[in-house]
Amino acid sequence: MRLRSRLVGLLWHWHRRVGVLAAFFAVLLAITGILLNHSSELGLDRSFVDWPWLSEAYGDAAPDLPAFQLGELWLSRASNGRVYLNAQEVAPCSGKLVGAVQSGALLLAACTQELLLITRSGELVESVTASTGLPTPLQAIGSIDSRAALQADGSWWLADLDLMEFGTRAAAGGAVISQLVPDRLPEQIRAKIPAPDQWLSWERLLLDLHSGRLFGRMGVLWMDAVAVLLASLATSGTAMWWLHRRRRQLVPDVRCS
Repeated sequence: MRLRSRLVGLLWHWHRRVGVLAAFFAVLLAITGILLNHSSELGLDRSFVDWPWLSEAYGDAAPDLPAFQLGELWLSRASNGRVYLNAQEVAPCSGKLVGAVQSGALLLAACTQELLLITRSGELVESVTASTGLPTPLQAIGSIDSRAALQADGSWWLADLDLMEFGTRAAAGGAVISQLVPDRLPEQIRAKIPAPDQWLSWERLLLDLHSGRLFGRMGVLWMDAVAVLLASLATSGTAMWWLHRRRRQLVPDVRCS
């Protein structure tokens, strides 16, 4: 009994101290996680942080635009959240541009929360979102035997653009998925795309804060340490509950003797 009481006391002693240290970061992780889950609805990927000192701290105030080459055409998404075909503005696109393919006469621009169907002349044919059955968030887009395929939740889905259906899972084995690799947008095209002074989105800031990358390598290691602290809190809390429960079960037996 004394050994069990000492163990409970020791666990409680460290549980409180670790809890105070980890509480702030637990709240921070919870808040940033909730906001990131609703980033598109809140427009966090389309609104920018107006703190010049923070932009300078990143050290890359003019990041390269993600771009995909389709023959002589280039599809890119500027930091203002709009997709461009070469230097021609097409339409806003929700989320990061994760890929592009050509499907028949159409060009497909895949953002994390939206799929744009675009003609080769730069006209928007249709915008497909989760409300019309699109699996989100999109992770990549490619083609299988000339059919568009979308990756979401680690799985590939064939896209029927005529019926706007995305429910057929691509074959797990033997299927060759062709994908375009993002490349650097040619300077002559880049110079014609209006680049806003504000480029650091709230989504990126929250993501870097959530992961610790905002503070570099040490920040990532610190958030790893916080995760270990939270795990130790769960373990010590469970251990104290079990020891306390065991002690309550043993008390009647001691009294009877």
